[in-house]
Amino acid sequence: MNSPQGIWLEIFSIIVAIVLGFLVAEWREARAESQRSNLALQRIAQEVERNREAMERVQPYYEGILNQMDSIGTENLDVATDLTDWEGFNPIALQTSAYQIALQTGLLSNIDFEMATAISLYYAACEDFRSTADYAKQSLLLGQLQTAQQNYTLLELFRQHCGVLLNYTRHLQEDYLYDH
Repeated sequence: MNSPQGIWLEIFSIIVAIVLGFLVAEWREARAESQRSNLALQRIAQEVERNREAMERVQPYYEGILNQMDSIGTENLDVATDLTDWEGFNPIALQTSAYQIALQTGLLSNIDFEMATAISLYYAACEDFRSTADYAKQSLLLGQLQTAQQNYTLLELFRQHCGVLLNYTRHLQEDYLYDH
């Protein structure tokens, strides 16, 4: 028959094994969650880079058209289509899907608070740009952009949004995303 010390040793061994099993399972889950968060950050970094490239392509257009309007004077311009190189408002469709997925799956809860704040601010600026683009589309459909000054104001908004987004992009990429 087993001695009382042997029984207690066996019970203790079982308890230690169970506790170790829980700890290993918890460690594996935390590691997998960290890997998913890092993958989400990599996708966000790619998305931010694509958005940056799109903004850098379109911002010179806005600046060129605005410079033309400044030199002519909006009061001397009948319609924006009279401008050289006029191609319309050209709002870009900024990508936000990687951020939306990371947000909905809770993967951003596993990252540094300051990084999550910087990412959120960047995407809030993207949403502001999208809202301005939606306003432009709606105004065009309703025929509300009839004067050169109205066109100028909208183009200036797009130019300013690009500047803000590029600043947020630089901050996000240099301070947070290039490390991942």
